[in-house]
Parts: sequence; C-alpha cells; structure tokens
Amino acid sequence: MAENRIKSMEEIVYITLRDAILQRTLAPGTQLVELTISEKLHTSRTPVRNAMKKLASDGIINIIPNKGAFVISPSLDDILQAYEIRAELECMAMRLSINDINEIKIAALKALVDEEYEAIKQKDITRHLAINKEFHMFFSRNYNNKFLEKYTEEIIDKINIYQMMHDKFYNVELNEISRNMEHKEIIDLTSKKQADKLDPLLRRHIATSLNDLQLKQNNYKSLSEIF
Repeated sequence: MAENRIKSMEEIVYITLRDAILQRTLAPGTQLVELTISEKLHTSRTPVRNAMKKLASDGIINIIPNKGAFVISPSLDDILQAYEIRAELECMAMRLSINDINEIKIAALKALVDEEYEAIKQKDITRHLAINKEFHMFFSRNYNNKFLEKYTEEIIDKINIYQMMHDKFYNVELNEISRNMEHKEIIDLTSKKQADKLDPLLRRHIATSLNDLQLKQNNYKSLSEIF
C-alpha cells in the first residue's frame, strides 16, 4: 500500500511539474525546491526527488549538484546553434538518401502530413511535435546511418522542448500555420528527387520554425502556486 502511494505521488509531482513547464506556467530557470513541493503535498521528499530525476531524464530540468533542480533556461545562442546544426544534419541526410526514395515512402510521408493536420486542428502540440519529429527524421532513417540518425534525433528532441516552451502554436489560427503546407512542398520535391530545390526549402522551413518561437516573458506562476 505504501509503495503504491509513493508511486502515485511521484506521478502527480511529475505530471504537475511537466505540464507547468511545458504549458509555460513555470518560468525557465525556476528552482524546483523539494521541500516546498513535499510540504504542499504533505508527502516525503522521496517521490518528489524521483519525479525530478525523471524530468531531468526528459531534458526538461537540470539537476545541479549542491545547488538543486532548475527548469531549463536555454540561451538565445543555445537555441540558434541547435537550429543551425539541425538544418545541416537534415539537409545532409536529404542529399545522401534522396535517390533511394520510392512511392511507398512518399505515401508514408503523406500520411504523416494528414495526421499532422488533424493535430493542428485539435491544438494538440504534443501530438503535433511527435508527428513533426517523424517527418523530419525521414531522410536520416532512410539513409540508414546510425550516427546520422542518432544525432539528428537528439537535436530534434532538444528543439521539441524549446518549441513546447516557446512556440506560438497555441496563438495562431489554423489557416495561419504554414508548416503543414511546407511539408507538402517538401514531399513534392522529394518525389521528384529535386535535391537542388529541396535544400533551400528545408533550410527555410527550419528557419520558419525558429522564427515562430516566442522568446518573450509570459505570465508565469511561482512554484507554490501550481501545487
């Protein structure tokens, strides 16, 4: 019974903090004080500490020895560098793999775009980012180079966190979102194997994603206000 209660409380802490961070309720850089959370929830610090470890594993917080746990606070340079490397990796993967694209793979890409459109309509950013990741991993996975795939996935996962924290996704109307249409353009050029036109389109598409980030301050809450 006690073990089940600890697991349940750990999940409550994890979900509450994760949602507060990714839904922009807690500000980047906020210190997550174990004692504050445990006192608010009338629980021990063990489930709180375990939830923190899981959040750190997700890349959402940083745990600094002798200092504590903090919501990630990427600098503008961090974000710009991540997008720069992503563009290079994706374009390299495209050039290396485009000649191996067939109709079955094109059909799979089109199915992803249809799923993405539904996620956009439903304002489901979590699902949207998962589908978007699969779309942008396509060339790396198609080339079948484990190092290229690994590093591309790592940088996309990192950028997905930045997007959850800063993207204007929730604040635009459906007909204002150009990403879905750009994905269709990417598919069209991929099916025609026009790498020379696809390279600048991919770079422009990734740059648009960067420009859509809202890096201004939101109306954040304190840690004690979310529990």
